[in-house]
Amino acid sequence: MTATYVFLGPSLPLDEARELLDAHYLPPVSCGDITDLVLDREPPAAIGIVDGLFEQVPTVWHKEILFALSKGVRVFGASSMGALRAAELHTFGMEGVGGIFEAFRDGRYTDDDEVTIVHAPAEDGYRSLSEAMVNLRHGLAAARDAGHIGAVTHDRLVRAAKETFYPERSWGRVLQDGRSLGLPEAELDALRSFTRGTAPDAKRDDARALLTHMRGTLEAGRPPFTPDFDFEPTFYWEKLLTVVRQQRTEREVSRLLGVSATALIDHLSAVDPGAVDRALGEVLVRQEADRLGVLVPEETRGRHAARHRPPHGAHGDGALTDLLAERDALREVLAKRLQGELAGPVLRSLAETGRLDAVREALAARPVPPSGATVPAAGEEIPADSPRVPEPSGRRE
Repeated sequence: MTATYVFLGPSLPLDEARELLDAHYLPPVSCGDITDLVLDREPPAAIGIVDGLFEQVPTVWHKEILFALSKGVRVFGASSMGALRAAELHTFGMEGVGGIFEAFRDGRYTDDDEVTIVHAPAEDGYRSLSEAMVNLRHGLAAARDAGHIGAVTHDRLVRAAKETFYPERSWGRVLQDGRSLGLPEAELDALRSFTRGTAPDAKRDDARALLTHMRGTLEAGRPPFTPDFDFEPTFYWEKLLTVVRQQRTEREVSRLLGVSATALIDHLSAVDPGAVDRALGEVLVRQEADRLGVLVPEETRGRHAARHRPPHGAHGDGALTDLLAERDALREVLAKRLQGELAGPVLRSLAETGRLDAVREALAARPVPPSGATVPAAGEEIPADSPRVPEPSGRRE
């Protein structure tokens, strides 16, 4: 666990973030992104969540944050989506940072729209196109405390801003509402000057605090997170894992072949259906293993890894070696678990390919079982004092 990832968008400029923390910076988080960082690979040391998407895509799911925590990953949140999720999951070990997180945690903020804004796309640097309610609260409170506006003006402007639909919130709208409400012009002028000069931004401040906190945590060499809860897979969790794996494959097919996964399978179905059949077998092996809760012993996995490892001195793809080893080891364990169910399809395949006689001869040439050992017919019990053919290792795994 060495890598650090941060999901960041409009709350803090990327250049400034990189000055505060050396990390892999990713776009605002959405559902599946954290699972993708942790699933089927070496988990990162830490994940920081600042910004996240919603409305146009599913938001980051609490369950996937719990999944990361269950794998020993330290997960931090602040400022925006990170503050929301940290307030909801701090009792499970997610670490929240900053005043926005504390306000949600303590119940002073209860609505998601406190941190919600609209912003430009990535190519425009996620430039904010509206102002967050938490920033308006922060600026109005600072102006009141500095004596630029009175308590009544403060309270009425906060109420007006809260009643405004989040994409329409801005300091210009706040001042416009103040005039519509007949608030003192001198106070509104002072507020305009104050906000232009100070640019109050609670989300930015908390994002900075998060990155600084993460850097201190990592430099201190804190050990991986130790969860005090049991992560329980559910039906919808399994569905999410399927989607995440499919998205990974889609990206890889596009990168390597320049087409979609659908186009690839359609092509192979026409010219090489055997390749599709083999791939289908791998998918079904994985699904059945997951359904049965099959675990692969380290000895079995290591044996297959050694078989796939490139010769000494040769260059090889370590990740591919691990995937092939895991596939073959899982196939071995599952085949032993499902011997009875596999025998029928295997016999049909041998008959269809004309290999039944060859396999029969090969089996006849194998060493016989130890003297006195018996193999019972279906449904027949073995006498207690009868020698037995040893159970294949892994049968009960």
